[in-house]
Amino acid sequence: MAEIHPGEVIDRRYQVSRLIGSGGMASVFEVQDMTSGRRCAMKVLHRQLLLHPVIPQRFLREAKAASVLDTPYAVKVEGTGNMADGSPYIVMELLEGLPLHAVIERQGPRFEAERALYLADQIAQGLADAHARGIIHRDLKPENIFVIPTAQGDLVKVVDFGISKIFSGEDGVKLTQTGVTVGTPQYMPVEQLRGTKDLDGRVDVYALGVVLYQMLAGLRPYDGFTYEEVILKVASTTAPSLGTYRADLPPGLVGVVDRAMARNRDERIGSMVQLRQEMAPFWSGRSPLAPSGAPGIAALGQTGGHAASLGQTGGQPAALGGVPSVPRASAGRTQVLERPSGPMTHAAPAAAPAQPPIPPPPARTLPDHEALPAPPSPGASAHAAVHVSPTHTRSGPPKVLVLVLVLLAAALLLLLVGIGVASVWLLV
Repeated sequence: MAEIHPGEVIDRRYQVSRLIGSGGMASVFEVQDMTSGRRCAMKVLHRQLLLHPVIPQRFLREAKAASVLDTPYAVKVEGTGNMADGSPYIVMELLEGLPLHAVIERQGPRFEAERALYLADQIAQGLADAHARGIIHRDLKPENIFVIPTAQGDLVKVVDFGISKIFSGEDGVKLTQTGVTVGTPQYMPVEQLRGTKDLDGRVDVYALGVVLYQMLAGLRPYDGFTYEEVILKVASTTAPSLGTYRADLPPGLVGVVDRAMARNRDERIGSMVQLRQEMAPFWSGRSPLAPSGAPGIAALGQTGGHAASLGQTGGQPAALGGVPSVPRASAGRTQVLERPSGPMTHAAPAAAPAQPPIPPPPARTLPDHEALPAPPSPGASAHAAVHVSPTHTRSGPPKVLVLVLVLLAAALLLLLVGIGVASVWLLV
């Protein structure tokens, strides 16, 4: 990629404002569309990768995949083109917020269930639209999930469809070589690691399950120091249940996350639509696209429209979420937790179909030293109850034992007296 400077005009239309960031494949700039005055993001492929046999096609595939999506929960592509040196670029909406991994770092470990499910539901909506159009993301992870603060709450955008798999008649180009796996192993299911050809939307269900696990547990289910170590763990072990780290969560929610990450895809939650349905009983169902305070669960499946404040807000708020926040001390640090715009309740709003009740949390098993005595039966006498209670039990040594001890002591005393008398007689 040729060096790009602020103020430079590209294709006589886009004026460069600043460099937003740069990675191994491309750089991203903030630009202004001189025809409309809108601020946009321009992603430019590095020039040294133009001759790579795969990367340029993946780069353009990202544009193709994102351009057909019709959901407010995925980044919008507005156009493509080529720099003067031939480097391709993609123009997309400018996202002002933070990637989810940065939100996790700011938030600290272990999100409240309401916040985690609020974000996960939006991710699932965006990917449900992609799956309906034959597009599988295949690299869903916190780095590819953007969180944008709006007046109605955080709005999620799924980005980077560069290695997505597109099922269409015109898709005849194979972008991965046989035996080569692309993606991030911590978020990849076994079938993707093995290079299975018939991948489907369940790979994204698995990845979203891992993201949920990470938000709720404060760590990823599989991790390691090397790529190979992570792959070995994913391929040969089952991750600890989410309940291992969060005993305060409803067992039903723990089960949803565990089944989303099932190693056998036939045992996994089958689609993003099903995942949303199974998460619904455990959070309020509000939406960042609904008016403030209005329930969002009635808008399930909504795909059109944009938040009015997109591309217009600047800077980073002190507390993500676009709503007031409250500090709460936890484990020696202060966590900033989102205060929901409406009352937090696990029951579905009245406009939504009735949801099953939340399973009660498991009863705590008391250690033996804390075990409580069983209450007396209704027909038991007061005397019997006294013997059940250890606080009323008075027991001592049996009378026979006391008598034996007294006799032994007397015999010993007589023996000592006899020995003393005999000693005196011998001396005399």
